[in-house]
Amino acid sequence: METTKKRIQQEEDNLITQIMHRFFPYWPIFLFFGIVSVACAYVYLRYAPPLYDISATLMIKDEKKGSSDSKAMQSLNIFTSNDIVENEMEVLHSQQLMKEVVTKLGLYAPVSTEGRVNAISAYTSSPLSIYFKNADDLDTSRGASKVYFRYDSLKRTVNLENKKYPVDEWVNTPYGVLKFTANPNYKRADSKPFYFSLVSPKIVAASLAGRLSVSQPNKLSSVVKLVLQDESPKRGEDILNELINTYNAASIDDKNEFSAKTLSIVTEKIADVQHQVDSIQRLVNEYKEKNGIVNLSEQSTLFLQNVGSNDQKIADVNRQIAILDEVEKYVNSSRTEGVIPSTLGINDPVLVNLLQRLYDLEINSQRLKMTATENNPQLVSLANDIEKTKKNILENTRVQRISLSTSRDNLSSTLANYSSKLKNIPDKERDLIEISRQLAALNSTYDFLLQKKEEASLSNASTLGNSRIIDKAQSSLWPTSPQKMIVLAIAVFAALGAGCLIVLWKEVFSGKILFRSDINKHTSIPVVAEIFNIKKKRLTEKEKNTLTNEQFRQLAAGMGLYGRNTVKKKILITSSITGEGKSFVSYNLSSCLAMSGKKVVLLDFDFRNPNTSRTFAINDEVGIANFLEGEKEPYEIIKSTDKDNLFVCSAGTIPLEKTSELLLSERLREFFCYMEDVFDFIIIDTPPMEPISDAYILSEYCDCALYVIKHGYTPKTIVRLLDENNKIKALKNVAIVFNALRPRGFVKQSYGYGYGFSYEYKYNQKRKKKKALS
Repeated sequence: METTKKRIQQEEDNLITQIMHRFFPYWPIFLFFGIVSVACAYVYLRYAPPLYDISATLMIKDEKKGSSDSKAMQSLNIFTSNDIVENEMEVLHSQQLMKEVVTKLGLYAPVSTEGRVNAISAYTSSPLSIYFKNADDLDTSRGASKVYFRYDSLKRTVNLENKKYPVDEWVNTPYGVLKFTANPNYKRADSKPFYFSLVSPKIVAASLAGRLSVSQPNKLSSVVKLVLQDESPKRGEDILNELINTYNAASIDDKNEFSAKTLSIVTEKIADVQHQVDSIQRLVNEYKEKNGIVNLSEQSTLFLQNVGSNDQKIADVNRQIAILDEVEKYVNSSRTEGVIPSTLGINDPVLVNLLQRLYDLEINSQRLKMTATENNPQLVSLANDIEKTKKNILENTRVQRISLSTSRDNLSSTLANYSSKLKNIPDKERDLIEISRQLAALNSTYDFLLQKKEEASLSNASTLGNSRIIDKAQSSLWPTSPQKMIVLAIAVFAALGAGCLIVLWKEVFSGKILFRSDINKHTSIPVVAEIFNIKKKRLTEKEKNTLTNEQFRQLAAGMGLYGRNTVKKKILITSSITGEGKSFVSYNLSSCLAMSGKKVVLLDFDFRNPNTSRTFAINDEVGIANFLEGEKEPYEIIKSTDKDNLFVCSAGTIPLEKTSELLLSERLREFFCYMEDVFDFIIIDTPPMEPISDAYILSEYCDCALYVIKHGYTPKTIVRLLDENNKIKALKNVAIVFNALRPRGFVKQSYGYGYGFSYEYKYNQKRKKKKALS
């Protein structure tokens, strides 16, 4: 027994069974949406332009991830810097870079041909490409429409709005200054007419940037993969290749600009030093000629060498201190993105590296500001690195200044010693030594600047980009979008989703009672029977064995009315609101009991809406109200019917304003005592309980009560409050009749609203059917 219960529970809890029970009756809805969705998918696949994946691979020179130039390349490029891969990925994805690509390729004036539904790109079939003279000033107010043109290859002219224009020349057209050039990608001719439309480069760049994917296959490497989707494989390859070239050119331009500015500063300094050298040289020559000096003594030569050496050292120290002053001034300034001061003569590689790092950080910060917001974490991190680097530079210069000051003091002391000795040398010779000493210092500086100039020139000529191309742009052999299987799968799931939403909206989200489970969920009152919806409201003797009559027999059996010693003789039938079928249940239950040989009377206590009286066409005859008024006796108001053992009492003909007090009359008890003595069963049809309290008053004289709930009609809010309704609590032995059940969906004989399965045949009919088959 326990095993059987478990098996039944497993079957009830089976997910597939629940889904079939829920949705299978509505299969035509799913079929309809399936056909519509598949048709839409077919139309989309038929006319949607195919898209190809174009990919390229770059390697960014990121020293942190092991990608940098060799020592030989670094020696040729003294101003090189290593970039962060993540920053360069953002630069590659920037709209500014893409806008330059659009301008160079002339993608703001795409040439197309007419298709059945969509336009077809003529990137490789058009004989001409169109360029606008100043793309930034492009006026798209007129260019948004299609502009048709014809090309005469023999005369090399373009017919535009019945006016001919030459090829490869800038010409004034109604759409601006344009140039028609031969299309380098032209491969095949197309018989359809060509047209172009002018689109803002910003819009085209934004569209391309949205279709561009820049990813890093491996976080530990500096390899970057670029993927672009485009309907023209050749155009996609050109876009990616031009994007890479533009990116490398921008990187090289940045480095060349830095090298050029450095070279310009060194050149200006050389010219100034050379001018000073020439002036001092002329002064020396004039001094010798004036004083007739030809040669100096060996002692003077020795002193001169020592003093000159010390002067040179002091000059070097002063120059280094001056350079440190310029470095501090540069670091302390509010804007440091300009050219960094020259560090020529500073032999501290730490300071040089710090200045180079500061410059690199500023360049990276400026690039990132083009694509990131002010509070971007990477931008904030760069700002912190810049401040930290500035502090390190200032600390380095402070330490060097102290060291240089000490050296200068020592040299000055030594120089003073030599100068005192030179006092013995004639004044003329001493003046000559002073002039020669300045000349020697300037010559040394001039040689140093010439060396740095050559290094800067070499660096400017050998500057390389920040990336290396691993794979050039290459298109996929077959379109990658739209994918037929994915589109069809989406169509099928969309159809299923739409069908499920309709079914769930109809049943789950309905505010009416649709399932027996809804009743069991909201109230503890038992459901004694389920009555299927039928067109006929009255059962005849010929329909004695119909399904509806069988259901009412089950209702009577479920209430124990067929027992020999039953005490439930007086049965009250009511409902919550009008229209739930209480009169239908009252009549058919009475008929069913009368067919079983019991003597049954049907009492119509619904004085305001006597449907039972109308059913028997006695609504204008005297009835219960007349008896309660004292005008008639019980036997005078009992009417026989066309069915054996079934009698009926009409509501009566008393005015409605008097009926409210009749149910409180003492004659009501006498009436029920009389009926109880004469009949086996008394079926009482009462008004709904929500508007009035007649059923509540009559419950005192009844043995049990049937509460009718109509499928798809009774609100769930009423059923939720049944257990808390005082009028319902007053009913004796109350049970619920679930009335007017209809088949679910479009399957008429498989799935119902009661327990889940309905039946629409009789036992003897089933046997006959099997017998016929045998």
